[in-house]
Amino acid sequence: MELLLAILLVSILAYFVFATPQEFETPKEEINSSNLPSYFQNNFYGDGEIVCVDKCKECYYITNTIKKISLPLPLKVINEYILDKNNNPIKIEMGRFKDKRVCLRLRHYKNNSISQVILELEDRYLFIPSYFGEGKEFNSLSEASDWWIRDSDKFDTKSNWY
Repeated sequence: MELLLAILLVSILAYFVFATPQEFETPKEEINSSNLPSYFQNNFYGDGEIVCVDKCKECYYITNTIKKISLPLPLKVINEYILDKNNNPIKIEMGRFKDKRVCLRLRHYKNNSISQVILELEDRYLFIPSYFGEGKEFNSLSEASDWWIRDSDKFDTKSNWY
């Protein structure tokens, strides 16, 4: 009976030690506009969504569960844009999460890419590419949109079929 009790206690202890969900660590280097895309691509896995609220002071990674993450974003995101089928920028309504206004919403895909967006910051615009690469800053929304179109043309396979 004592042996069974000892095995039970060791099993319970092992469960709590090895089955603890992995918490996201605070980044060792400051996240800035150029390394933001690579940070998301290197530190998040699977299919999920990154949502930041409370002026980007509080962030979550949403998959099958909701995990609060330490993500000190020095960026004050005002708006988020994508391009429509005519390559015109359209503002994304990011909505609310936990009854707070969402300031950043990025989709993270299984292939380790993220949603391509243009972020409007207080004094500049930031283009976030969907695949590996660095973010690029611009002075206007039209400059960021033009870069998006040029960046997308690099991956246009239709032009290689002639």
